[in-house]
Amino acid sequence: MEDERIVAEDLRDMLKSLKYEVVGIVSSGEDAIQMAEETRPDLVLMDIQLNGQLDGVQAAEAIWAHQGIPVTYLTAFADENTLERAKATLPFGYILKPFEERDLKTTIEIALYKQRMDSTLSAMNNWHASAIDSISDGIIATNPKGGITFMNPAAEAITGWTLREAFGKKFNDTFKVSTSGILKTRDGRDVHVDHRVSTLRNEAGDSTGNIVLLREANRATTNHV
Repeated sequence: MEDERIVAEDLRDMLKSLKYEVVGIVSSGEDAIQMAEETRPDLVLMDIQLNGQLDGVQAAEAIWAHQGIPVTYLTAFADENTLERAKATLPFGYILKPFEERDLKTTIEIALYKQRMDSTLSAMNNWHASAIDSISDGIIATNPKGGITFMNPAAEAITGWTLREAFGKKFNDTFKVSTSGILKTRDGRDVHVDHRVSTLRNEAGDSTGNIVLLREANRATTNHV
C-alpha cells in the first residue's frame, strides 16, 4: 500500500510538471467511478490492479459506458489475457510501467486528440442524420446485394414501411414501382412517385450499394429563401 501511494504521488508530480491538472487519486475501482462522475475529467489514467471489488478494466468499462470519459491504462501487466480484456473496453491508450515522462506525455496527447476527433466526428454524424431525417423526399439505402439498410422518415411515410420492418429485405422484392411510376405501399395504396437511383461508391470506386430517392409526384414543391 505504501509503495502504491508513493507511485501515485510520483505520477501526480510528473503530470503536474507536464502542466496537467490532477483532480484526484483513488485506489479502488468503485472510487474511480465515483470520482469520474463527480469531477468529469478529460481523461482517466487507470491501473488495472486496484483495491476493491472492481479491477481497472471493469472500472474503465463502466466509466466509458456511462460517462463517455476516455481511459488510458497505466499498468505493469502485459499478459495476453489482460491485454485482451483491456482492448475490449476500447481504451484511448495503453502504457506499460516503468515509463518515461515523454512516453506519458505522448500517450496523453494522443488520447486527448483522439477524444476531440471522436467528438467532432460524432457531432458531424448527428448533424448529417438530422439533416437527412428532415428532408421531405424519401431516402432509401441498400447494400451491394440490394438489402435495405436505411430509410428516412419521409421514405417510411411514402411507402408505409418502417426501417425496422424493411431492414435487410431486398429492395426489389419489397417496393414495387411500375414503369408508370406507381408505388404499391405496404397497406395496398397506389402512390404515384418520381424516383431516382444512384450508386454509392467507396474511395476505390467500388460499389457499396445504392441510394433511392422517392418523391410523391403530386406533391407541390415549395422553395424557401
